[in-house]
Amino acid sequence: MKNNIIYSVISFFSLLLFANCTKSTIESPDDFNVTTTKATYKVGDTIKFNLTGSPDQIVFYSGEIGMRYENVERTVAAGTAKLVFQTSKQKGVLTNGDSLRLLVSSNLKGYDSVSIVKAVWTDITNRNTKWPATISTTFTTSDSINLTDFNNDSINIAFRYIGKKSETVTQQLWRMQGFSLINILPDGTKTGLFAPPQIAGGTATSAFANTGWIQVSMKNNTLPGFNAWNVGTANISNVKAVKNTNGINIVTAYPITFDPGITLSNDDNDDWLITTKVNLKQVKPDFGVPIKNAVAITLTKFNALPNAYYKIPGTYTATFVALNLDITKAQKVVREVTFTVTP
Repeated sequence: MKNNIIYSVISFFSLLLFANCTKSTIESPDDFNVTTTKATYKVGDTIKFNLTGSPDQIVFYSGEIGMRYENVERTVAAGTAKLVFQTSKQKGVLTNGDSLRLLVSSNLKGYDSVSIVKAVWTDITNRNTKWPATISTTFTTSDSINLTDFNNDSINIAFRYIGKKSETVTQQLWRMQGFSLINILPDGTKTGLFAPPQIAGGTATSAFANTGWIQVSMKNNTLPGFNAWNVGTANISNVKAVKNTNGINIVTAYPITFDPGITLSNDDNDDWLITTKVNLKQVKPDFGVPIKNAVAITLTKFNALPNAYYKIPGTYTATFVALNLDITKAQKVVREVTFTVTP
């Protein structure tokens, strides 16, 4: 009994000591401030910032495109949506009645023939004036197609192949690659839609691995016809299967191909190559650069070197976020300094 009382007392004081030790005593780094050595610099100068205080961490936002503190939580913004891709036409003849159409839908509910028929599709084929003009393995780069009028919706983009039965000529083989869809904001920020967030100045493209392609064969889609685009169907990707439901090997990189073979009298084809949904207003959040962590010594100066920052003339507001923190809590202050960079 006596031992139990002793253990209880020890446990009580241990808990009390633990509570006192873990109770957050983090103070706001209010003594942190930032100044520059002057108000005007030239392109090529090193921008020198003087820092006071000793916060645990400091994060620097230069104020350039992609590094603006006010945009760190921005994930959507209306801009100009531009689509570019490359196509080639490699079999058949130019005038055999086959075609490749480019369409957009904002109400596609599923990736099956019933859903495709029920959806409302806007044919934007004529927005591209640069389709292949010859039967060739050479790829033709499309116009930069403006899709901004679809900005109010999440959309699907589709390539629809229509092949006509003929006793005299084979149907056309089409290939598509280099599919890029970007959102360009008025400030110049570019976000590659479908792609992971990219750093400022990065190439805003949509890699094959990130886009998400689904094919739906509406006609001549039973074995052994094998007439379909060579990507997966709904719920059947290259991760789950080698072949799609039409028995065609699922491609894992561009180009994407529709190959009707070389036989005559091939039945009519109506085959759709559809992206997964995309919000044309999607943008990547801006980011900052950590310049001090909790184990570093007090930082009194920070130099923004000309090979990394402020290469374009303009007026900039640099933001420094100072933090004091432990594993449960953080206190921060935000300091800004404005200056001009001339040519």
